[in-house]
Amino acid sequence: MKTKALIAVMVLLCGTLTMPAQDSDSQLQTRMNEAVMKVYDEYLKKNPDDYETRFSRAYQSYYFGAYLNALADVNQALDETPQSKSDLRFDELLLRARIYDARGEYQNEIADLQQALVLKPRNDVASDMLARVSLRVGDNDQAEESYKALLRAEPTNYVAMHGLAKVAAKKGDYAEAARLVDEAVKLYPTVQEVYMNRADVLRDMDEIVPAIQNYIQAMTVNEDMMPPLRELVMLSDTHYDDVMATLAENIERAPRVGMLYYVRAMIAMEHLHYGQALKNLKALVDYDLYDYHTVYYNLAVCQANLLQWDDALTNIDKALERYSGDPDYFLLKSRIVRYRGHGDNFDAANSLLNDAAIVNAEYGPMLIAKAHLMIAQRKDTEAINYLNAAASQDDVKAEALLMRGWVNKYRLRNVDAAKTDFMEVLAAGESDMVSLRGFALHELSRSDEAREWAEQIIKEQPAIGGEAYFYAAALLSDMDDNNKAMQYLEGGLANGYGNLYEVTVNENPYVNLKLVRRHYGFKALVEKYQTNFQERR
Repeated sequence: MKTKALIAVMVLLCGTLTMPAQDSDSQLQTRMNEAVMKVYDEYLKKNPDDYETRFSRAYQSYYFGAYLNALADVNQALDETPQSKSDLRFDELLLRARIYDARGEYQNEIADLQQALVLKPRNDVASDMLARVSLRVGDNDQAEESYKALLRAEPTNYVAMHGLAKVAAKKGDYAEAARLVDEAVKLYPTVQEVYMNRADVLRDMDEIVPAIQNYIQAMTVNEDMMPPLRELVMLSDTHYDDVMATLAENIERAPRVGMLYYVRAMIAMEHLHYGQALKNLKALVDYDLYDYHTVYYNLAVCQANLLQWDDALTNIDKALERYSGDPDYFLLKSRIVRYRGHGDNFDAANSLLNDAAIVNAEYGPMLIAKAHLMIAQRKDTEAINYLNAAASQDDVKAEALLMRGWVNKYRLRNVDAAKTDFMEVLAAGESDMVSLRGFALHELSRSDEAREWAEQIIKEQPAIGGEAYFYAAALLSDMDDNNKAMQYLEGGLANGYGNLYEVTVNENPYVNLKLVRRHYGFKALVEKYQTNFQERR
């Protein structure tokens, strides 16, 4: 879930992004790279001993993430470059060190950096790289030596101060660690990175709340708020209450700073605390702080997941009035109009999915939503067609295969085709929550493995938000073990799971709680955790 919410924040705070433009830029870069590589290939075919061109091709491959190709070229270039060409050999060693770093081969990286520093003993780039990798592998003495060399060359180098502070923290000298990062902030009070660095060291010292405050400060000193925001969101996985409380304290001190409300709302949404997110998003509108389409869209998301259908419809319409270039907006409105009555307003829902298809005809979630509508109307052949298309989209492939298997098995009675789909889910080799592996294992009568998967995803996922418990509850319910499903559901609710739509309404295959709702204790359990579904601070 992280990516979607972070993009939403970036769109709001840094200007509207359009995915087609991003795709176009990516395609253009790919075409340019292919053209450049073609020139290199043709030249080296004619001049295979040209080590300078081979090094240039290695750098191009590295830049585009083709690390094995880059490594092969730079190895050959180093073999062929004369020892007298010390500057070039230095650059080649530095590139190979970067490749090793990207591949996680840290000892090889260290060896190359040490060779490079023999050629240029006072090179800051190589010293910095050696310091960083030494710190990563736990060689604190080498890291300290390298960072001190950087600081001698430049006494106000805040990168070196950060590195030395981390070494001091690892050695238990917290006073020295704090002194170094505080000094960096005093020297560079308008540089975002120094606040990020201080937060990093504070986390090493288990000073979580001050670290959070530094990430918040980092967002205020630079137009690019994504680096500290990303860290803040990740930190909220393990220290959710601290992050939310610190943001709330900042809001009390500066109640008209819209960014604080929005960041708090997005973090709440990341952890499925829709009632908490709703409170912060409403503040943006009530205080007339933001009038962006993303605010209204996220209001509608929260309200739809809390079954506040009328308010959700009002806000998604406001979002669409301001921006109609995101298919997710039409998908959300489709769900709202379908369930606003009794869940059977299929024509209006389908019309909105057609609008989403106009924006992006190959959008995976749109194809899945189309299939859901067809299944609900028992139009199984049409559902299969949409699922065939969705199965070619990486972001929804597992869901499409599982749903197609379900339709084949339970609607079309094509057991062999269903088995093939379930086996393909397993063939992907993934085992995380979104892989849906446990559901495929269950359908293939591998119940013990399915139960193990349920336990595994709960162990691997951050507890806050309870989404892994929801998946596990849905699986065990399908396995006709509603007592265990209820235990998992309570685990999710106890961890704040706040999606009332998924808990009480959704029946779309394959992941749902339809069967566990029949359990005699279900209503009482949901009532026990009603505050999860209420607007709150």
